[in-house]
Amino acid sequence: MSYLHRPVNRRTLLTGATALAAGSVLGGCGGDGGGNDNTATANQNVKLPAYVPSTVVKPDLAGSANGLLNAFRAYPNPPVQQFSAPPLEGGTVSAFVLTGSPVPPPKGNNPFWQELDRRLGTDLQLTITPSAEMATKFSTLITGDDLPDLIVPALFLPNGVPAGIGNLPQWMAAKCTDLTPYLGGDAVKEFPNLANIPSAAWKQCVYNGGIYGVPVHRGVAGTLMFRRDDIVAKLGIDPDPTSFAEFRDFCRQATDAKANRWAIVNAGGLMHLVQQMLGAPNGWRWDGGKLTNVVETEEFRKALSDVVALYKDGVVHPDSFANNAPVKRWFNAGEAVLTADRYTAWPQFYAENIAGPEFAISGMRPPKYDGGGWAPTWQSSAGSINNFTVFKKADEGRIRDLLKLCDYLAAPFGTAEWLFRRYGQEGPHYTMQNGGPVYTQAGVSQTALGIRYIVDAPDTIFIPGRPEATQASYDYQKTIIDTSVADPVVANNLFSDEWSRKQPTLGQLVLNGQNDIIAGRQPLSHLDEVIANWRSQGGDKVRGEFTEQLQKSGIR
Repeated sequence: MSYLHRPVNRRTLLTGATALAAGSVLGGCGGDGGGNDNTATANQNVKLPAYVPSTVVKPDLAGSANGLLNAFRAYPNPPVQQFSAPPLEGGTVSAFVLTGSPVPPPKGNNPFWQELDRRLGTDLQLTITPSAEMATKFSTLITGDDLPDLIVPALFLPNGVPAGIGNLPQWMAAKCTDLTPYLGGDAVKEFPNLANIPSAAWKQCVYNGGIYGVPVHRGVAGTLMFRRDDIVAKLGIDPDPTSFAEFRDFCRQATDAKANRWAIVNAGGLMHLVQQMLGAPNGWRWDGGKLTNVVETEEFRKALSDVVALYKDGVVHPDSFANNAPVKRWFNAGEAVLTADRYTAWPQFYAENIAGPEFAISGMRPPKYDGGGWAPTWQSSAGSINNFTVFKKADEGRIRDLLKLCDYLAAPFGTAEWLFRRYGQEGPHYTMQNGGPVYTQAGVSQTALGIRYIVDAPDTIFIPGRPEATQASYDYQKTIIDTSVADPVVANNLFSDEWSRKQPTLGQLVLNGQNDIIAGRQPLSHLDEVIANWRSQGGDKVRGEFTEQLQKSGIR
């Protein structure tokens, strides 16, 4: 991966210091499981939950087993009522969750939360933690013995990489439940909505030779180059350059500083696209028994050189290196015609559209650098960047109750349960407009409980009120999914304790080096020093740990 381009999402707001504190706390956890040898051997034999796609709701545009998501032009009306009774019959369930939104009103002042309890059939006690406080509170949580029933352990940094969580497998083995007897193979069919989650998303839950959580499924389409088609059409520019040279011309034509318009919001997006044009690896390259990180490749060096040239062309927004630059707002305001973001941003751009009904976006595919077709895009994890939820150790009856609750929370798109879980009740919390739900102010504030990070239904393509935008998003994914490439470390669910601790530091090291070179503060030759520091400060050790796992697993 290029650390510079990693997109920021609602959960990637932690600071490096607190994240590394979490690593040191976990480093003290005991337990029998974990370790690289454990991951390399026992995990290969874990029987993942059977995948049984739901037939409760038929999509308007069907997805595929390769990762193309189902798409809906409008929310089904009326939605399908999947559950005839609450999944539980009283009691209390506690959960530690996060939110990227303002913390919602407490239950006593929150009608949505009260109605959620009624529909679940239990008193749901949530510890709702703002993303910026997640690392510190998680560190405190795991040092005690009084754990909540459900715990979201994933921590992230502003550049989108996992935070420093050391010895995560050992902690899970000591404190959490191995769910394999309840979910492995055909056992998952007892919980049909969990069986509806594709197998790829479950891989991130496998540790210590078992299934240690339930995932939040997201598609593999990953980060793409969004393009303002309405602006490009007005400018009369060819929207689909077929080589790097043509792409550079596109950027020059799209840029007009006097009109307060630039080709792209930041140089990170350029790094993302140009590396794909050149065939750079997605994170790591495993070839001939040798593991190479993308920053060490000639493709990365060449991409960096080209981005330096593009930056000198003046095609990048001049304020792009500012902290917390409002890149989405620039894109929506037309100050830039390109921005790199996850496919999940597609509906957000439309929801925040200020350009009026002419606003139209789509994805720019990366051409091969010298022409001759399209370059493969990079896949993301099918599990929302390693977002999963673990269950504290409990007896069988308790675990089955928690799985029933999770099965309800994973009700698929198109059901009344999904609509309520995401938007609340029609009237107080949302209204239907043009075939899609639109939040009221009460809906915005009351529904942000963080329950969607416990578990979620398989992701779908849906842009409320804009069926043509849904079609465009689906069409884009359909063109890139079959040829997209995965990071071999992610695809094989490898765990390196060194990587989990050092990835934030190593990522920041590369990010700073890239920024210095692109901004002209350092020459391109400075990359040699960056790579040397990356290797000596942990990169070589990480490579060794991952390589050992790949070799023992027989992965070629």
